[in-house]
Amino acid sequence: MPNIFKDVDIESNYFSVIQKIESSAIKSGRSLGDITLVGITKRIEKERIFPVLKVGLKNIGEVVGTEFKRKLPDIKAVSPSVVMHVVGTLQSNKVKFAVTNCDIIQSVNSLRILNAINKRASQLGKIIPILLQVDYSDYSYPKGLNLGETKKILQTISESCEHVEVKGIMTIAPLKYENNLKILRGFFAKTYTIFQKEIIKNLEVDIPILSMGMSNDFEAAIEEGSNMVRIGTAIFGPRYK
Repeated sequence: MPNIFKDVDIESNYFSVIQKIESSAIKSGRSLGDITLVGITKRIEKERIFPVLKVGLKNIGEVVGTEFKRKLPDIKAVSPSVVMHVVGTLQSNKVKFAVTNCDIIQSVNSLRILNAINKRASQLGKIIPILLQVDYSDYSYPKGLNLGETKKILQTISESCEHVEVKGIMTIAPLKYENNLKILRGFFAKTYTIFQKEIIKNLEVDIPILSMGMSNDFEAAIEEGSNMVRIGTAIFGPRYK
């Protein structure tokens, strides 16, 4: 594959993102250490991933598929302690690989996938951390569970999913408003409020995770309460097609 991204200064991008995360954290009364950065490497070749791992990136997010399976051994070789996050839609036939090889699944948005994850984790004798993918907006095409569905799935987990641990929730801002900061802030603020009032009380973890914010909106997300951001192109440059 020709290296058409050779002019992307990945390390500089990474440290620029770190500075912006710190600035936004301070604005929201927190510090850099309160925010987890997950580098999203879907359709990013491993040669662009290695430099950032070597200078400090500790969390990688990937969509489970052929590309990820091919890259994973090399990523682990460079950074054995890297925390692997599953992002994007997880198909039933990919659950076995995800539970076996990854550390946390961020995109649980149905009882069907939840039960498949719990079954596989039980077979392996492990407890798999997950985030519930939610969408508390009023838009026509939600990208996750609404509040009622969230509460239902949390109840199911407490009653019958002994091999799943809910660490928190994740959400994706509506793409159609990616250039409207006012609407994005409202979306993030609403999600944070519901998280604080309705979700945290149902979690049995020391630091509940609110994963929201990506390359184009992570600063606003942090300022509105996010403690985990998922950033790809702002660090690694454009994705290959």
